[in-house]
Amino acid sequence: MSNYVCRYPDGAAGLALSILRIGDAAAAFGVVTMLPTDIAGPAMLHLAAGLAALLLVAGLATRSVALLLGVAVAFALVAATDPLRQLLLAGHVGGCAAIMLVGPGAYSLDARRHGRRVIHLQSNTPDRGTDD
Repeated sequence: MSNYVCRYPDGAAGLALSILRIGDAAAAFGVVTMLPTDIAGPAMLHLAAGLAALLLVAGLATRSVALLLGVAVAFALVAATDPLRQLLLAGHVGGCAAIMLVGPGAYSLDARRHGRRVIHLQSNTPDRGTDD
């Protein structure tokens, strides 16, 4: 059977993912100003945006945070009326989707925490006889 290697992109791709994470983290604060405050108070939204930005920059729980931020950006996209703002928000939805699909990259706490792993898939071998 073949080996499956779970990798975190490094080099130029890892650097690009780091820049993308930082850009989406900075966008989190702009997104909360566009969300309706009926859901939660403005202070609670800013606290959530700060936490999401911190986790994204550090690269901790990156895929989950990118999913939540992508949903928030999608809500802000629906509420936006200015075409330029809609275009910018659509770009951030794409950035969040890219982070969710590709992962945080090698320059993140997730990569340090989980590391690179090799999983060997082998067929079942018959049990050897045991002496009692």
